[in-house]
Amino acid sequence: MKKEAGQVKSNILIIAFICILTGFLFFFLGVSYNISIIERLIIAGISLALFIYYARKGLSQFFLFAIAGIIIFIGLSIAFGSPFNPGEFSDQKLTPFRIDIVLGAWSTFIIALLFSFVILYAYKKMRYYDKYPLLLFIVYLVFWVLIAINAKYYDDWKAENYLTIPFLVIIYLTHRWFRLSKLSYSLIFLFMILHVTGSHYTYSAVPLGEWMQNFFNLGRNHYDRLVHFSFGLLLAYPMREIFKRIADAKGFWGFWIPIELVLALSCVFELIEWGFLVAFGGDVGIEYLGMQGDIWDAQKDMLLAGIGSIIAMIATSLLIIYYDRKAFFKEFWESFRVKSDKLLGEVALERLIRKKEK
Repeated sequence: MKKEAGQVKSNILIIAFICILTGFLFFFLGVSYNISIIERLIIAGISLALFIYYARKGLSQFFLFAIAGIIIFIGLSIAFGSPFNPGEFSDQKLTPFRIDIVLGAWSTFIIALLFSFVILYAYKKMRYYDKYPLLLFIVYLVFWVLIAINAKYYDDWKAENYLTIPFLVIIYLTHRWFRLSKLSYSLIFLFMILHVTGSHYTYSAVPLGEWMQNFFNLGRNHYDRLVHFSFGLLLAYPMREIFKRIADAKGFWGFWIPIELVLALSCVFELIEWGFLVAFGGDVGIEYLGMQGDIWDAQKDMLLAGIGSIIAMIATSLLIIYYDRKAFFKEFWESFRVKSDKLLGEVALERLIRKKEK
């Protein structure tokens, strides 16, 4: 009975997630395209039916289908949703990746749908043991190419990708030695999508941020704040997985260390941004920094990243408590127990000296 009740709750959560996903798609169609509400309902309805169908096939197939379709749909909308309009800074080069094509909602939807079917077909036919992250990587590369087309500020697009490419190389080089879970790879993928989207427009001019600014009556475009918040929200769990499996961080430390690392990396990134501004200056440096006149921009970005990581770790702990409350609290309190009575500092140094003298 408990197992059946748990399965029912899981199905309800999946259906709720699918409905929310479909609602976002319906909303996005209304904001990005001038089409009738009937057309929006038809596209959203087809998507809903396919989401439910593939969710019944398995979560891996559902996530691949949904991620591939939605991400490529967004990429096509960004690259070809409107006529090319170069950036306002005259000293920046126009992008060499320019294609003067405008796609409507239906054309974009059909191309994205076909791409999703291709990805799912590859998932079913491939025998490679790491096929899920590999296919995510392929979807990301396609999106990255789309985002490069008709970029508003070519110089800023290059600057934003100076850190993107090394990060991807590191993930690729380490994936055989340390394979992350599908969830962690998916979270990293989503964060990278948010990051490179900003490189197409510059962070201070992303349409989603402009919509948020107008809808919530904000004083500036907050897309960069959204990305910094997502850095903590989406990457704290992969960091937790690394510390749990390599450093054997248990209990409280398995939740606290990812938060600390998010805050530390946020600080490092802000220092990199500062160094970039000093090195390059001009409009490129200003757009890369994205301060928009806020002298406390760096501090607010770090704060949001920290809040995102705290939310992620609270959600993770609540999920573990729900399924195994007794084991969670036992490990949590044991993590504060002193594991070794040997002092460090000057005592450890004296031991090393004596050992060397023997």
